[in-house]
Amino acid sequence: MSTPRTFPTESAIGLTTASHLMVPQANAKAGEASARTPDKAGVMHPLDLARVTLGGEFGRRVERIIEANILKIDIDETFLVDFRKRGKGGVTQGYVGLGKFIDAVVRLAAGTGDARLIHLKKKTIAGLLATQDPDGYIGIVEDPDDRMKVLWDLHENGYLIWALVSDYHFFGNKTSLNGAQRMADYVLARLSANPQLLGKVDGYVPFSVASIGVDRAFLALSHATGQKKYRDFIIDTLELNEFNPEIHAAFLPENHAYTYMAHCQAQLDLYRETGDPRLLRATRRALAFMRKGEGLLVTGSCTDGECWHDTQNGLANTSETCLSAYLARVMSSLLELEGDSLYGDIMERDIYNALFAATAPDGSKSRYFTPFEGKRIYDKFGYRYCCANNNKRFLAELRGWMYYRTASGVAVNLYNASTATMNLPSTVELKIEQETNYPSSGDVLLKIDPSKAAHFEVKLRIPGWCKAATVSVNGGAPETVAGGRFHVLERTWKSGDVIELKMPMEWRFIRGRRSQVGRVAVLRGPVIFTFNPGCNLELTGHSDFDPRLIAIHPLEVEPPAEDNSVRPGGVACKLKTWPPGKSPWPTTERIPLVLTEYPDPNGQGIYFITPDAAASAIVEDELIDTVRRVV
Repeated sequence: MSTPRTFPTESAIGLTTASHLMVPQANAKAGEASARTPDKAGVMHPLDLARVTLGGEFGRRVERIIEANILKIDIDETFLVDFRKRGKGGVTQGYVGLGKFIDAVVRLAAGTGDARLIHLKKKTIAGLLATQDPDGYIGIVEDPDDRMKVLWDLHENGYLIWALVSDYHFFGNKTSLNGAQRMADYVLARLSANPQLLGKVDGYVPFSVASIGVDRAFLALSHATGQKKYRDFIIDTLELNEFNPEIHAAFLPENHAYTYMAHCQAQLDLYRETGDPRLLRATRRALAFMRKGEGLLVTGSCTDGECWHDTQNGLANTSETCLSAYLARVMSSLLELEGDSLYGDIMERDIYNALFAATAPDGSKSRYFTPFEGKRIYDKFGYRYCCANNNKRFLAELRGWMYYRTASGVAVNLYNASTATMNLPSTVELKIEQETNYPSSGDVLLKIDPSKAAHFEVKLRIPGWCKAATVSVNGGAPETVAGGRFHVLERTWKSGDVIELKMPMEWRFIRGRRSQVGRVAVLRGPVIFTFNPGCNLELTGHSDFDPRLIAIHPLEVEPPAEDNSVRPGGVACKLKTWPPGKSPWPTTERIPLVLTEYPDPNGQGIYFITPDAAASAIVEDELIDTVRRVV
């Protein structure tokens, strides 16, 4: 194994001592910051899930995960049987992931109002609580002496508590809250009597990894019950304020990226209460590693073998789904605290590529990892374990990341056909309807419908990939606005007002880094395009074919072509490539090449050779800070 590469601290790479996490000025460029620390109360506030109705690709994805996945699962045989029978637990028995599943069903039920999901969550929770011991324990480990000593017992406990508190939060179920509280009290008693459990679990996994989800669950339980002991536990015993480990690019349990981002999310939750600046350090470090180092993949995710890495290779165990889901959650939290459009840009790259590719287009299956080089495989654990159910949780939360209330109105973060309702000051009820086929095009029509004429702002995220957008109101003269910021429209709005946003989607050829130097990835809007061998039989049937040798010329790309193979109304990229075994000379005859959208389950490559790596058509990734990149 190679020597781990330690990413330097923020000060070592020139970050200000105040923080990278600062509220940007209204007219600042993306990524620039003012001198103020984040507003712990938040500058943006997500809407309740039931306030947003989804259409478009978001709606289709959510509908498919419900119909083709969640409602097809035998809950008893897939999940509950292990809680009834119990066994040795740990690696020998496997991990269940029921807490994550319940949380997804609760949030989907709250967002959609679907009676079938409401029935399913009631049935599943009742079955779970029926297995609870008198001392409060719920789990799959039979021997009381082994509980919390083996993997992943405490991790399962944390997410079960979180899910039960979610049921109380969205549906007011006090039985769920009581079950969560009894579970948490069991954990407190067990750790108090056996402090050695705070060391390595199963002899090699750090407690911080084995306890993923416990900190956030206990904080949520403290809010729900008003009992300070749960909050004190995560501060005094788990030392959440102090979590700020170095990031190493190495395959070691200590470098588990999902663990890191899950604790960052819990820290940001606690920061909203306390404003303690220590709670921002780990998130700053992760952002520095991803944007100023080489940690962020072009797909919007990161990790190799569940750990941080910076090689930019996309083989085998690249892009763990749990990490991709938590990266999106952390970006939403940062957006709430700061209001910087950069975080929305990272979210949409992650969503449209890493996360959508982690689920089969028909919603039936999901992936543990999603490599962008070589074949992708579906998760051998099926509906169980963390990735399959964190993926469901992401889709359940997606509607909550689209619109945010601001102090003066509303911000639109993600573009997708949808409607949203919210209460504004002065007893104004606002309805927004979004008409668009994004990401097939960047044209968005927003119908503004306040219950009465009122003065407020509508903020539109103009992505960093968009060089210049145009915005018009009620058919008036279009205003040209730069990308990489929120554009603010402040006026007196009345029912029937319409905003027309046009974001031209040009092909982008993003320069590869580290192991991808000399190669380019093809993007349009937030979507990456991938090589599917089945769509290019003239190329792959050649005896000399090697996918790593595919060469393209950016100037030869054709206009987007309609392609329904991955999603309804999708697009494909058509260009030409040099025949296998032929050098990419300008005079050599080309053959057709078709690239499909990244979620194509048969995609096997996104980086391609180009004859002139310095060509002006090749650009840097707008999500990466190239000025301060550490190489």
